[in-house]
Amino acid sequence: MSDTKPHIIQIVGYKNTGKTTLTAALIGHFSSMGLKVAAIKHDGHDHFEMDQEGTDSYRFGESGASAVVIMSEKRTAIMERQATKLEDMLSYLSDYDWIVVEGFKDASYPKFVMVREEKDLTLVDQLKGVVGMISWLPSEQFIEQSTVSREITWYSVHETEDIAKALLAMVESECRQNGEV
Repeated sequence: MSDTKPHIIQIVGYKNTGKTTLTAALIGHFSSMGLKVAAIKHDGHDHFEMDQEGTDSYRFGESGASAVVIMSEKRTAIMERQATKLEDMLSYLSDYDWIVVEGFKDASYPKFVMVREEKDLTLVDQLKGVVGMISWLPSEQFIEQSTVSREITWYSVHETEDIAKALLAMVESECRQNGEV
């Protein structure tokens, strides 16, 4: 976890393990504290469609625009027909306090691994940067079986407020270690 802003945390796991639910909960906790939060979601299947048929912006894209920007008094949306590297998007969002990234398992940022079933535990050992495991399983189930090869903090999927507090404590601890508090 970096002590410089923005603070980045990844939420990773297999399909239907609760990644989006946890991501939304963390965003809600941080936002309620007055922090400026950005979210990035990885779509590994390239199925998402941001625009709707019948709108002007959809028509612009269908006509061949490589980028379409929609702006109002309170919102801006940019749709580009090109891939963007995660690092480039993180740089673009550098003015935020927190960036919660759902997915991008192979990225090197601190991450929580979602564990719904025992077989999901393999991700914990496969990935780098794991700072915690969010589980639907009771902690005794994997601790007794020693299925996780290193010390990883376990959190219940139902304790999202505790998870947010733990993230804030990690950042605060690093700031103290670096003499910034």
